Order: sequence, then structure tokens, then C-alpha cells
Amino acid sequence: MDNLLDTDKIKARARNNAYALLRQRPRSEFEITSRLKMKGYGEDIVGYVIEVLKGAGETDDARFAKLWVDSRMQTNPVGDVVLRHELKVKGVSDPIIEAALAKKAGDYDEYEIAFSMAGERFERLKKLDRPKALKRLYDFLLRRGFAYNTVRRIIEEIAG
Repeated sequence: MDNLLDTDKIKARARNNAYALLRQRPRSEFEITSRLKMKGYGEDIVGYVIEVLKGAGETDDARFAKLWVDSRMQTNPVGDVVLRHELKVKGVSDPIIEAALAKKAGDYDEYEIAFSMAGERFERLKKLDRPKALKRLYDFLLRRGFAYNTVRRIIEEIAG
């Protein structure tokens, strides 16, 4: 009987830990699972907590991916390459990532975002000689995860 009460207490504590994580920001199932395991909870307790969260609609990787992409595009825009990598690191599956990026393509014009960022960055690079400034701008946009064709188009337009 004592063992059953202990297990219930452990489950409650694990559930409370998971909710505390979700209060900070939305998280993927993988992130919650990893953090609970790091705290020392066993596989069965973690599985129980994930099922409870799913049942309550508190964790959904598709919703998480959409929120992550929207948040990223609002605060610190990046291209699909970076977004895909970030979501992969957070344990989101490839089909969900591709769906979130497809939705992003409909909501945001990557070319316009990249061009806007390029204009701001190019202003700061004006004091350099033109080829060096264009090379730095090109590298900057690629590091931000924008597609090669988009970056090339922007560089040609600015250089033109």
C-alpha cells in the first residue's frame, strides 16, 4: 500500500514538473521527456506524464512547431534551413516540420524578409569595399538559413 502511495506522489511530482516547464514556454514532447528523465524519473513515470499531457491537450508537436516558427519569424526571422534544424533538435518529427514550414511559406514571404534584413545589414557594411561587403552580406543571409536561390537573387539585386 505504501509503495502505491509513493508511486502516486512521484507521478504527481513529475506531472507538476512538466506543467512548470510548459508554463515557461511551449515545449515538444521530446523536450518534456528529456527534462523529466534528467530529473531522474523512470521511463514508466515519464510515459504516464506524456499521456496525461496529451490527454489534456497540453502537448502537441504540430502545434508546438507552428508556434515555434511563428515566434521565430516575429522576433528573430530566419530561413527554413535554420528552422528545420531547430525543430529537429527539439525532437519534432520530419513530417510535422515539413507541415510547419509549408504553413510558414504561405504566411511569410521569405524573399521580403531576407531582403529587408539584407538592406539593414548592407547599410552597416557600406564603409567596406563593395565586393567585400557583398560577400559578408551573402554569408550573413546564408547563416540565417535563407535558401541559396533567395540569397543569390538578393545579392544580384543589391549589386545590380
